[in-house]
Amino acid sequence: MSNYKYKNPLDDGYKQFKLTKKQHNKLFKYRQIKWCDRYEYYYNEQEIIMHRYVNLMAIIIETLLFPIYVLLHGFVNIKELNKEYKEIFNQKKYGAFVGDSISRESDTYQKVIDVINKTK
Repeated sequence: MSNYKYKNPLDDGYKQFKLTKKQHNKLFKYRQIKWCDRYEYYYNEQEIIMHRYVNLMAIIIETLLFPIYVLLHGFVNIKELNKEYKEIFNQKKYGAFVGDSISRESDTYQKVIDVINKTK
């Protein structure tokens, strides 16, 4: 078992902000938002942090498909399936999300800050 512990960026002095799907897709050409993604964005003077999670719609679909997964993978692998579902339902607790950061030196950093300032 890993020793991972989620640390909220707000506790480290980051500020949270929101981007629309259109804004995100325009700013991040290679990180387009899919139907099953949910993002949280944080920034400070040094960097921008993005966390990508599985959204509620995808979690509901995964839950409804659980019996089919059990049949496909077999009852022998039920422990592994349960572990995966536990991670989906508690993404922050188990670190089952993708984190990415953009440093201040990047052109993208300034573009995102400009978008944030326009929405204020």
